[in-house]
Amino acid sequence: MLFRTVLWLASLAFTLTTSPAMEVKVVNDTLILSGPVIQGDIQRFKEALAANPGIGTVVLRNSWGGHVDSGYRIGELIREKGLSTVVSGHCVSSCSRMFLGGKERRFSNDYGLERTFVGFHGHYDAKGQLNRALVERLGLLEWIIKFSDGKADRELVQRWINIELNTGMVAFMHPQTRTFFRTEKTFNCVGREQSRPLGCSTLAVTALDMGVITDLTLNRSPDQ
Repeated sequence: MLFRTVLWLASLAFTLTTSPAMEVKVVNDTLILSGPVIQGDIQRFKEALAANPGIGTVVLRNSWGGHVDSGYRIGELIREKGLSTVVSGHCVSSCSRMFLGGKERRFSNDYGLERTFVGFHGHYDAKGQLNRALVERLGLLEWIIKFSDGKADRELVQRWINIELNTGMVAFMHPQTRTFFRTEKTFNCVGREQSRPLGCSTLAVTALDMGVITDLTLNRSPDQ
């Protein structure tokens, strides 16, 4: 199962990094965003909300992130509008800040819990190396603590925003995920592991402990 999961994640990484922009889809009262985050996505997001005023939930699906500012601004707008967020598959980097914007934040079981996670790290330069100056200038530490409703552990957040490589992350799975013989559902990846996040070391905290999610309810996206 681990080998199949690694192959699945690798294939998604290739597919999503070659896609030109986030895919935007509306189903009933749900806005589904998938793929890489690029400059201009904030405007597309605003237009989608304006055209669909009944939106109450934003599903974030299979995104490795991308444009830094768009992640912040979309996350802030989601919180301002009082929308809920749901992770479907993986949601990393800029996508994770969009997810934290949700007033209520939950996991889905669209792809199976063992393939579903939210991944956090710092900001990086064009070579994939940590850009500490940008992390500090944008106030990433305080932003995460604020949007976790004050629940995120400051020391752990400091650790993950200072991960040296953009392939690293602290990844949170749903606390009820079955991952072989491990009891922990949070993974600390430095970025050099052969399989991420399941091949990384673990941390004894949960997504619920850290305010990454607001409750354990599992959603099912309306297009699944």
